[in-house]
Amino acid sequence: MNQYFIKKAVAAVAFILLLGTLSLWNLKENGSALWEEVKSAWKNGKNLSERIADTEQVMEENTVFRYSAVDVYGYMQLMMGKEEQNNFEVIKDQNGFLHYTYFGTDAKDVSDLADRLQEYKEKVAGTNAEVIYVMTPDKVLPGYTVFSEGLPYNYANETADGFLKDLSKRDIAYIDLREGIRNAGIADSDLFYRTDHHWTTQAAFLGFRKLLEELEKRYDLPIENMEYYTNLDHYEQVTYKERFIGSMGRKTGVLYSGRDDFTVITPKFDTDYTYQMDNGETSFEINGGFQKALLSPDPFEHEGGKYDVKADLYASYLYGNQAYAHIENHMVKNGLKVLFIKDSFVLPMASFLSTVCSDIYLVDPRYYDSDITELTNSLPALDYIFVSFNPQSLTEEFFSFGG
Repeated sequence: MNQYFIKKAVAAVAFILLLGTLSLWNLKENGSALWEEVKSAWKNGKNLSERIADTEQVMEENTVFRYSAVDVYGYMQLMMGKEEQNNFEVIKDQNGFLHYTYFGTDAKDVSDLADRLQEYKEKVAGTNAEVIYVMTPDKVLPGYTVFSEGLPYNYANETADGFLKDLSKRDIAYIDLREGIRNAGIADSDLFYRTDHHWTTQAAFLGFRKLLEELEKRYDLPIENMEYYTNLDHYEQVTYKERFIGSMGRKTGVLYSGRDDFTVITPKFDTDYTYQMDNGETSFEINGGFQKALLSPDPFEHEGGKYDVKADLYASYLYGNQAYAHIENHMVKNGLKVLFIKDSFVLPMASFLSTVCSDIYLVDPRYYDSDITELTNSLPALDYIFVSFNPQSLTEEFFSFGG
């Protein structure tokens, strides 16, 4: 019996020593940077629980050997045939696609978000711009996506359906891209990345095409050579094989998730832009063609770790999410002027839309600290205001305007 307890005591001491060694190593390698991140997390007037959560996230993201541990853990889950990780934060469907989810019982009531959009529409009525909600697709594709029994489902599509019905009651126009891009030239398996929550660049191009088709049909939209600009034959496609590790792949480890191909789509025709960005801390301007002005080379040239967020290829379009951005197309003098209030799904779609617009303004409610209504009313001669969030972004975080 004594020998049994001695073994347990030795194991406990060894475990504590291991944790202590890793903690000291972590402080040695990341101590100063970690402290700055923690101080930053405690700013911005957040409440105590939010500050603690931010601190925990910073400490987790700066832990030494973090991704090696993620790889080992993910490989173990793969060997055991597990279809979920991190207490069901990420699950895998029967086609091998990863999903963010949670246990839901029914669609959420988001009528308050529709109220906020209605109030915003009333406050910007003086612009004479048409306010349109653009619903981008959810990764759960009805008839294609299948989950094993017992895995959670968040009812995001059903929530989106209810939201669009709420918009109809309030006489707010919307364009639903969820069905528009299916059966439109690419297979369901190519609409989303396996390791990421975003649609593929190919799907975003279909979304751009569908958006213009709907505008033309509803508003008799005159766009010169629209068929030319929406024809993928007039764009260069370069595919980086097994190069992309998306947001969920970074959580589960590449041994579990695998890697995605990533296709960069850029115009073959001449382009000339000025792109201005402001992320709240820095602002800068880039002039040149599509490839230079609207497409960041940094993720493709990044030499850091494979899980480094700076290597996120999806964020190459428009240099990732910015608090505010403005695309000016010098090749289209009298084209459309539009504003996007958006999430990250819009990045590639707005890039493609820029080929037929004079000006595109973009604002992300998560990062823009000033009043979006005031910004909208200050922009010159807008034709359309697109509010566009994917079904899982129907939350108060994104609708921080209008109310």
